[in-house]
Amino acid sequence: MSVPVVEIKHVSKKFCSDLKLNLLYGLQDIFRITRVKKLPKLRRHEFWALSDINLSISKGEIVGILGMNGAGKTTLIRTIIGAYPVSFGEIYVRGRITTVFERTRAFQRYYSGEQNIKVKCALFGMSKSEIEEKLPQILEFAEVTEFAEAPFGTYSAGMRARINFAISMMANPDLLIIDEGLAVSDVRFRKKCMKALKEVKKDTAILLVSHNLEQFTELADRLIVMEKGKVVLETRNIQEGIDFALRNKPQKQNGKNHQ
Repeated sequence: MSVPVVEIKHVSKKFCSDLKLNLLYGLQDIFRITRVKKLPKLRRHEFWALSDINLSISKGEIVGILGMNGAGKTTLIRTIIGAYPVSFGEIYVRGRITTVFERTRAFQRYYSGEQNIKVKCALFGMSKSEIEEKLPQILEFAEVTEFAEAPFGTYSAGMRARINFAISMMANPDLLIIDEGLAVSDVRFRKKCMKALKEVKKDTAILLVSHNLEQFTELADRLIVMEKGKVVLETRNIQEGIDFALRNKPQKQNGKNHQ
């Protein structure tokens, strides 16, 4: 069994819904000398966004995460990439992480497509020689070679999404995280991406977050179902996980909430 690219051990993350108290609690936590040995009690207006998450992901597998909005999926991703510090527990990451998000905020509209690709590749930790080697492949996969020198602001949403995916997949990641990154692509290119993911997964661990159940059926080797910041099911039977999530999906009420 290969060493996991990511190991998440008893991870919990709390937030505070009150801005002033959040600043105060942040100062208190900065000056706390000893590391917490067990889950601390919540203070006023605090809540757990993640609660005791345990998960490992290895190269050669695509792990899907399914859950309603507010289940904790995005918070989990942000703790893995280091955007959020964990409140309790440990996350071990071995190797390079690349990400594909639905929105392409990291790009500059006045840079050319080629310039944007080079900048984002550098942000992912690629060397200059790596970038020069991969640049033609990225442009070709994204189907924008003839527009490489055009300002990024002139690109369509589809072109931006294709570049975003191509960079993240071809930057030699050890872990590739996709958070609704295939949602805005056209059907033909989405199928092209799914085929490419199957090919690269032998050398990459892939974490897929989506509301598109077909993508899990087509790609995932393992499915994690989250609810209110907790993992409520982990299974290799993808249809079983989807059925479980659908059964536990909150029902919309017409006009009134019935107890």
